[in-house]
Amino acid sequence: MKTPKYTLTNLLLKYIVKYETSIKDLEHTELPKDLKKPLIEKLYAEDIDHLSQLVAFPIGYNTALKILRGQEHTTGKSKKKVFAGFRNAKEYIKKYNSKTALKPSMELAIHLNKLVTKGWNDDWDQGRIKDFSEKPNTLYDTWYELRDYYPSTDMKEYFNDVFRWITNNEDNTHKLIQFGVLVYEMIDKAPFFAGNQITTILLLELLAKLYGYNPNIVLPFSKSFNFINEDLKSAFKISKGKNDLTTFLEAYLYTTSLTAIETTREFTTIYKEKILKYPQMTEELNSRQIKIVDYLETNKKASRQELTNMIGVSFMTIYRDLQELMEKDYVLQKGKGRGTHYKLKEDEKGVEIKDEKIPIFGDSQGAIKVF
Repeated sequence: MKTPKYTLTNLLLKYIVKYETSIKDLEHTELPKDLKKPLIEKLYAEDIDHLSQLVAFPIGYNTALKILRGQEHTTGKSKKKVFAGFRNAKEYIKKYNSKTALKPSMELAIHLNKLVTKGWNDDWDQGRIKDFSEKPNTLYDTWYELRDYYPSTDMKEYFNDVFRWITNNEDNTHKLIQFGVLVYEMIDKAPFFAGNQITTILLLELLAKLYGYNPNIVLPFSKSFNFINEDLKSAFKISKGKNDLTTFLEAYLYTTSLTAIETTREFTTIYKEKILKYPQMTEELNSRQIKIVDYLETNKKASRQELTNMIGVSFMTIYRDLQELMEKDYVLQKGKGRGTHYKLKEDEKGVEIKDEKIPIFGDSQGAIKVF
């Protein structure tokens, strides 16, 4: 593949540095399983929720969480099947590594497309590269209006060439820019009969994981695109008109680097508030006691009855947990009789969370701005 035309602007360089710095911080932030598991579940559910907004079929966070947990009815003619397919594809990506038989290629893209279109698209159209003589399925796709027509292009060969360019990287183009080029090409050509937009996001998640830019696939790229969807489309049109990908790449790297920063902040905030503030908490306390500490962090104080209702165990179990928390200097008892309540022991050191800034993107005339 010929290297596409773009200019390596200061903004692109800043976004790349921000992204890479955030990923390094994320990799070095070790959270114990009891704290890491619910956070990753939250990020995955947010990814599904933002995806539903992005493809114009919003389902809400609670439904997204149920789909993630397999608790939502997505059989029969349910229109939510696509999100169950997205969840299944993410599970595949989680297990994917450099030793997996399917390498970055159209065969891999076809496999992802089959996973995400299973159940809501006709069997013979799953993973099928479209014929430009037919009208494609535009369901769950808000980018289709941007697609151009290439009747003489062999889509399988064209995109295999793009994947070879990413894999071999003979021109030393930065991987994050290569990912942006792939997204641009997927928007522009929409090779599949159905599910192009979601397949594009899944390909990005997989490649970012494979090359070390999406550890544990925790970065919600659906959130990235949903956050600036209209501006991303405007940036695409500008780049398409100029035959220069700079504006699109600035928009793309702006939003993905911002997502990397925000996701890393969620991990580091928990690390600072739970691990640094209470360094022995995960070793000394059981799961109920950790929930009590978390609850008091948020609500400042609580009665024994409130904690009993919140955790869903017996009154005496909470009593014993609180006694241990007081003995270990995590919790203080205040008040008497019915006014008895519990608070966390004051932390004199405090916790400082760094507020990281990222410059906005825009074209040279300032036509596009995202704040």
